Amino acid sequence: MRPAFRLAGYVALTLVVYWANDQTPAVTRLGILYIVPVLLVTWTDGLAWGLGFAVATTGLREIVAWEQLPAETPVLWRLVNTASYIAVLGVGMAGLQRLRSIQEQLSQLATHDSLTGLVNARSFAARLTQELERNRRYPRPLALLYLDLDNFKVINDSHGHQTGDAVLRMVAEAMRSSVRQADVVGRLGGDEFAVLLPETDAALADAAAKRLAAGLRNVFKGTPTVTASIGVVSCSVADANTDELLRRADQAMYDAKRAGKDRVVQVTI
Repeated sequence: MRPAFRLAGYVALTLVVYWANDQTPAVTRLGILYIVPVLLVTWTDGLAWGLGFAVATTGLREIVAWEQLPAETPVLWRLVNTASYIAVLGVGMAGLQRLRSIQEQLSQLATHDSLTGLVNARSFAARLTQELERNRRYPRPLALLYLDLDNFKVINDSHGHQTGDAVLRMVAEAMRSSVRQADVVGRLGGDEFAVLLPETDAALADAAAKRLAAGLRNVFKGTPTVTASIGVVSCSVADANTDELLRRADQAMYDAKRAGKDRVVQVTI
């Protein structure tokens, strides 16, 4: 649902509560139902909208409450009644915001690698599958880079796993900064990474891979020295599948390893 339509629905619901509260005796206490649109808008559209609806509903509630309460009701009790409503709203909104934050964190953990922040292997494969399905309808060139760090085990053994983790984070950042916004960078596991390059032909993919390899050399000029072997698959066929592209890119990467490491090997399908 579009945000404008959704917000209009919440406004309509608020007005319905106002009408019902105004038309019923004070003993029914329907003003408590204002909590419903306030919490709904807080959950779907954020705290700022929730606060806006909270202020508006408090005002509407008070218009009816001050008319319906007996004239002899002390002002203090009227204020306590208002404060109680605001307190309930505050607790409910704070709880929803906390729940929303936890939900976003869990969603992030399910789709992204916790160490580097890149998409994880499952999410990367899903994005690749989506792109291949799009290419079946509108055939366009596509490329996949498969990168494996050279002698990464030596770094862990010589400098410790904390240094190894720092290296992986730096590699991830270097990869993010060297590709386009539309490209997808993922960590497939260990020291293996991949980049999905939509709308990219063989020449552009080869240039991107070589630029990435050179970029890693520049990032790690000191100790430890870090290089990468990169396999590149350029795809222009409509019936390619995810497993085949990943397998061919992985094989090209191993060919780069066997050829001496710190280099790019490209295949075309």
